[in-house]
Amino acid sequence: MDPLRPTDSPVIASEVVEYVQAAAGSERYAVYLQELLTELVSINTAPSADLADTAVRERAFFDRIEREIRSLTGGEVVCERPVIGPAIAADPAYSPPSYAADAHGRVPPADRVYAGRTNFVALIPGQGGDREPAAILHAHADTVSPWFGPRADGPRVFGRGACDNKSQIAILLALLKLLGEVADRTGRRPARGFVLQLTLDEEIGGNGSIALAGDGRFAALPVLMLDATDLVPYCAHRGAVYYRCRMSASSHPRTTPMEVFPFVVLELEAEGRRLKQETNCPLFTADHVQTNHGILGPFGRHPGSVCDHVAFEISFESAANARQIQHQIAESLAVALDEYVSRYGDKQREKDPATGRPKVARHFDIRIKDLTDSRSFRLDVWGKSGHMAAVGACDNAITKAAYLLAGVLRVFRAFPDARVDLRLADSHDGGSHRDIVLEGGQGFTPTHTMAEVQARLARATRRGAINYCRVRQVPFEESMIRMTFDRLHNDAYADSPDSAPMQALRTAFEALGQPWPAPVAWQTSCDARIYHQRGHPVAIFGAGKLETCPSDSEYVDIPDVQKALAVVTLATWALTG
Repeated sequence: MDPLRPTDSPVIASEVVEYVQAAAGSERYAVYLQELLTELVSINTAPSADLADTAVRERAFFDRIEREIRSLTGGEVVCERPVIGPAIAADPAYSPPSYAADAHGRVPPADRVYAGRTNFVALIPGQGGDREPAAILHAHADTVSPWFGPRADGPRVFGRGACDNKSQIAILLALLKLLGEVADRTGRRPARGFVLQLTLDEEIGGNGSIALAGDGRFAALPVLMLDATDLVPYCAHRGAVYYRCRMSASSHPRTTPMEVFPFVVLELEAEGRRLKQETNCPLFTADHVQTNHGILGPFGRHPGSVCDHVAFEISFESAANARQIQHQIAESLAVALDEYVSRYGDKQREKDPATGRPKVARHFDIRIKDLTDSRSFRLDVWGKSGHMAAVGACDNAITKAAYLLAGVLRVFRAFPDARVDLRLADSHDGGSHRDIVLEGGQGFTPTHTMAEVQARLARATRRGAINYCRVRQVPFEESMIRMTFDRLHNDAYADSPDSAPMQALRTAFEALGQPWPAPVAWQTSCDARIYHQRGHPVAIFGAGKLETCPSDSEYVDIPDVQKALAVVTLATWALTG
């Protein structure tokens, strides 16, 4: 007997296990899941600044969900659309939705952001119509931007949300279908009912879950949260905080925010490495600490996404020979790239599992901007996008650019008379503005509090600006750096590996003959910590590889969705049987 295994772990009838395993893995369920998932992905649930349009699209998605539930279960299921009330703004976990911000970064109050928008709840009865729920099955319905529609390549479904998180919703719907078939074939049903919860705005911090977690009807129920865990069960996840750093020129005429940028990024990276080295917490490793820069001016999509392209325009004036300077710049870029790949790996030599091609075709391009002016050129820096949690497997163009630009700026220190103009390319005003905004995120473990992480990141950006001023030999001004943390701020959480939902997953694994992995923490964060903080035991499980999200090649493999379906169905039975 396993001494760590509770003696009262539920046992599922063999005929139920056999049917679930065979049906979930069948071709007919593969077809059902692929067709259903394709339809779910075709409905855009990426929120946008057009809040009215967002509400219409979300209603259409929940309408489709409700039709499917009713067709699978008849009239015995109660479906609800709980409103997301303005009171959530008072919750410490509330994140002002960045997608609703105006041109100045101001976010409307919660009552305007969530007007006409709801979550979705379905109450599934147990044996004999018992409506007393024993568990919550949870998945989020929103996706990140930009939305793109579905396509299939054999058993692989591509599209925004295919992995994160509509494959999990397809699993929940297929679970209802499978439970109905089990009842018809064996006469068996779970003794007690359960609750399906689909929430909004998980991607920006979990505001939908904040609203639902306060529903007293479901207080302290165990939660099985479906997300893209690549078929690995988790009872803990790292925390994450998004930052917004505004870099401004000082009153000194020689300073520019773009020159401050590489110094700031390099200090943030160094601080992230220190947090990683200090991490010492059960279930967590240093890999749970990630530093990511997602947006620089017009480049990048999301603070929690790895940036795959950023471009700069660099021009200079100097009495020195232009070709001499160009030669030194070329040499400095090569040295800086070597320094970068020695720390982060050379993704040009690594294959992308989704395409079979190198993760990056080339690290950068440099070309003369105007053939009549050899003192002006453009630098494009390329990377590999993906989820912040997979930043180590990706290639962040912003981080790489910081190394490359630091090398370029070192060249000009050898030419005291040189005047350098460094700008972001492709900006509406030519990149000459006096302010540049950098956005990104920092992952952390329970070793550090969120407040500590925020304070250390703020100090790191200030050090970066001071380092720049020291090199430039100009006085530092506090106005040069403004660091804020008014977006996503997910705390780390750790539940017991012996919690009810984890033991239900273990029961399912063992019933299916699958080895039970050693418990570890997930390398990203989700809404699990919201329910955990409110007294719910929580476990996380689902299909799909996190590193594909939120890239332009987001996908999920239907065989993995089928495997997750079998596990989730039996885990639900264990929780409600």
